[in-house]
Amino acid sequence: MRGVRGSKVLLAIGGLTAGLLLSEGLLGWWKPQVSRQPSLWRFDDRLGWHHVPGASGWMRRPEFEVEMSINAAGLRDREYPLDRPSGGWRLLLFGDSFVEGWGVPAQDVVSSRLEARLKTEAAATPVEAINFGVAGYGTDQELLLFEQSGKRYRPDQVLLFFYANDLINNASDRGIGSERGYKPYFRVDPRGRLRLRGVPVKRSRFWDGSSAWPWEHRLDKYLKERLHVYAALRKAWSGAGVPEGSRQRFYEVLYGVEDDPTAERYWRLTGEILRAFRESASRAGAELILVYAPAIVQVEQENWRMKRDLFGLIGEFDLDKPNRRLAVEAARDGVPLLDLTPSFRKHTGHRRLYYEESHWTPEGHALAARLVADYLLRRRGQEASP
Repeated sequence: MRGVRGSKVLLAIGGLTAGLLLSEGLLGWWKPQVSRQPSLWRFDDRLGWHHVPGASGWMRRPEFEVEMSINAAGLRDREYPLDRPSGGWRLLLFGDSFVEGWGVPAQDVVSSRLEARLKTEAAATPVEAINFGVAGYGTDQELLLFEQSGKRYRPDQVLLFFYANDLINNASDRGIGSERGYKPYFRVDPRGRLRLRGVPVKRSRFWDGSSAWPWEHRLDKYLKERLHVYAALRKAWSGAGVPEGSRQRFYEVLYGVEDDPTAERYWRLTGEILRAFRESASRAGAELILVYAPAIVQVEQENWRMKRDLFGLIGEFDLDKPNRRLAVEAARDGVPLLDLTPSFRKHTGHRRLYYEESHWTPEGHALAARLVADYLLRRRGQEASP
């Protein structure tokens, strides 16, 4: 009897192993799931993290495999002199991984596409569109990066891309949706003044390499990079980078229709950061222009329905709330705002604008660049008119 039971156990284990191996092979062939990230970022005691100058590597995700290179100044772009060309038009693009170009080749990133389009449309004017995007940054870190190095490039205009979760990033002392550890942050004092906190930034063990991580984190990283079945199951429960216990609250703060004191506090802080950014750009002789980059849930209805079901979200949500509220803050300080949402919704049925993991595809970058270029050219034409 004991031998029969042992045989059944061995058969069960063998069947399970065969099933896992078959699933792993099928996923790897039909829809790969493993992800690997290049070592392009390092700890920075002023910014929290920043690019490693001169670094390069391959980013691998289920939907793409792309080489990423960083120039000597720490930008995902070619080399630029600090002095702009005589009679030229220099633009700086600030933002998070959308501007950095997560998942697309350098020539397809919004800054490269924008520069190419403007060169075609304004052929008599030398044009430069420089990419200052860094994955995981909020508006607060982007302001600090502009003051630290961006203003030295003497731009004509600064394009600040705002993504919905920047609202939460701006209020946090840690990066959200990533393992990038601590970051600088601002607070509004009782007299209404913006105060920088958390600098010098505390270094977390994430920056000491995986050997310093707890064993369970090392195992998780190892399996994610090698087993398609494990990566697929983990992604299904990851919440797009939002911790499981925080998903309901995350979406409530960004899109909830009810009045929320926390969201109001975050928006007040973000408004003050935007005001400081406009003033800093103005002191550098540049104009600040806001560009709202819509989240995939704001553009693709099916993606929003899927997330509501998968995460068990309850309550009423207004998916236009972030861009509408940003428009209020921009108008208050006289900052021009281009909202990409309506055009992205219009074109989403004809082009694949987002990867499933939420970042823009090359087609998404191309559409954003065209919309921004057309907007800038209209403004330039209006300014030149008598």
